[in-house]
Amino acid sequence: MLKISRLRRKEIFTGYGFVLPALILLTVFGFIPLILAGYTSLFRYPLVNPARREFLGAANYIRAFEDETLRLAFINTVYYALWQIPMQTLLGLFLALLIQKQIRGVSVFRTGYYLPVVISMVVASVLWRIMLDSENGLINSVLVSVNIPRQPLLTSTVQALPTLAFMLSWKWVGFSMLILLAGLQSIPTDYYEAAQIDGASAWQRFWYITIPLLKRPGLFVIVTNTINAFKLFTPIYVITEGGPQNSTLVMIYYIFREAFRFNRLGYASAIAILFTVFLISLAAAQLRILRSEPD
Repeated sequence: MLKISRLRRKEIFTGYGFVLPALILLTVFGFIPLILAGYTSLFRYPLVNPARREFLGAANYIRAFEDETLRLAFINTVYYALWQIPMQTLLGLFLALLIQKQIRGVSVFRTGYYLPVVISMVVASVLWRIMLDSENGLINSVLVSVNIPRQPLLTSTVQALPTLAFMLSWKWVGFSMLILLAGLQSIPTDYYEAAQIDGASAWQRFWYITIPLLKRPGLFVIVTNTINAFKLFTPIYVITEGGPQNSTLVMIYYIFREAFRFNRLGYASAIAILFTVFLISLAAAQLRILRSEPD
């Protein structure tokens, strides 16, 4: 019994040893900043002179619910997410289905599709800003060559956010593809063979076998894509700065602007806390609605 107890303690300590680095990072870069943001949100907190902070209580939160610009930023963020999440998820599934078979040279395509993920977001944003230029950009040059009029793209209040959604789908689709490809390869081929023998068509095999058995990796992809969509910042900062006419003003950029350009750190912290609560609630709702039944 003593030997078993010592072995059990060793397993416990080993497990905590593996988890401890992640817990330290999560605490330092996650929980502590969140607590500090919650504290700061209760003050009028000038960033350049913290000593002159003034306690306001819930005033910053009340102001957030009355802020028309904040409401616009939230609507823009949701609108962008409604473009980007389905686009990236469905395109990732399409690419995963395209390259799931072990055929000669398929690894080249897998690497090519995943390559944008490892490119710096700043570099990708600068490249796309050049390509999407309304006058001399590559995209408009291609459109003109096939007799399609030039499009304003990033300078249009209507086209700017969908254009950014397309750009970000190109950037992150490789991640969705990789997760869904792993899910596809974990499905036993026996199921497809049995269904084919029973006369099921390719569409029926996809709908009744592939989709149900991809539910868990698909859930992970959808939740991850949702959080990433609502965290949109770098392309806005590099390319549009919220324009034109605030049509690309999104939540994270608005928080950044309030804190570091308008010197309203307390108000920005209150918005950040409210937005964090919203994201956690949204992720929890998605997990409840889409999660798989126990095996």
